[in-house]
Amino acid sequence: MILEPRPSNTGKQIEQLATKVLLRSIELLGGLSKLAQHRNLTWLASLARACIAVVLKEEYMKTEKEIAEYLGVSTASVRNMLRANVDVVKEKLADLDKLSEEEKGELKTHTAGAVAKFAYRLVKQEQNTDTLIEGLSAGEPG
Repeated sequence: MILEPRPSNTGKQIEQLATKVLLRSIELLGGLSKLAQHRNLTWLASLARACIAVVLKEEYMKTEKEIAEYLGVSTASVRNMLRANVDVVKEKLADLDKLSEEEKGELKTHTAGAVAKFAYRLVKQEQNTDTLIEGLSAGEPG
């Protein structure tokens, strides 16, 4: 029997994880209704790019240049996303009104990056917890 390699699902995997991170990012910002209420729906494009960038960096070890080419943005933009300080954005998330005022129009690249990095960490923690629970459940007598 000859086994042939399966086609790569990498693109689909990137999309699935980035979508989870994006949804978590939206939750961190107060939900979609809150973004609409503050007229901040333009933030979604910046958040989506940042989520994809974080997934490519953390899961696939892509360089800033590779990520920039994938997203069609500058290397400097990717650098700003990936080097963003999560702790600073955590404070801003406490007051979305203040954040909205500071980030008028499109969400700044470094802020989007920090939100995406924070959301990515939360998604990974949830996945690790789910895996642990599944492992413990599998070991239980039936």
